[in-house]
Amino acid sequence: MTIKKIKYHRVYEDVIEQIENLILEGNLAPGDVLPTERELAQAFGISRGTLREAFRILEREGLIETRPGGGRFLSKRLNEAEDKKRMLENIERATIIELLEAREIFETGIVELAAERATEQDIREIEQAFEKWGKIDRDSDDSDDSNGQANPDQAFHLSIAKATHNVVLVNLIDLHIDLLQKTLAKTEHIPGRKDDVYKEHYRILQAIKEKNPQKAKEALLYHLQQVKQNILLHNGSSKG
Repeated sequence: MTIKKIKYHRVYEDVIEQIENLILEGNLAPGDVLPTERELAQAFGISRGTLREAFRILEREGLIETRPGGGRFLSKRLNEAEDKKRMLENIERATIIELLEAREIFETGIVELAAERATEQDIREIEQAFEKWGKIDRDSDDSDDSNGQANPDQAFHLSIAKATHNVVLVNLIDLHIDLLQKTLAKTEHIPGRKDDVYKEHYRILQAIKEKNPQKAKEALLYHLQQVKQNILLHNGSSKG
């Protein structure tokens, strides 16, 4: 019996795609007012909070605008496939930056707790993930997720979360596995970055082995700051 891992699904991404399709199909033109939040939420079958998250991203991309007391309007037409690709890339990059900001909050707590709670078995599993990550050949299939399994970079962060022995924290990492992979993809082409990430991961591992929560936190923060800096410098200035 084969059971495939269930991937986390961001509902607001579907909302964005449907709104984009309405524009591309000519059902919405610049200056047109969008239906109300209540109407759209009911039509999509989602909460108004999820809808607002989609609107926030579309507003950031300049596709729609909100006028006080006047609702939301389409700001521009999305005619070219290249425009859509560029916008989606911008949304993805912005989402990754937001993920990195969130990781600075929740993942620092994870590594601190892992440093306090990790058993010898936990540390062996983290070391195994680390060693496998260091052997990644970017030209091989080891760096993709074609089999539905976490790649070595993802496995490293997951193994640390598991060392907390807190299932909620493990799920926090697991829910964002796809963005962790996209984060890595944004920086893996940078010369020397793979070696730098290897060293950054090594510092995190060593701090956990030393049972030093503060050192683990500082090592993780340094790693995330380097990731963010490389994404901003090498991806249009706007892994894991």
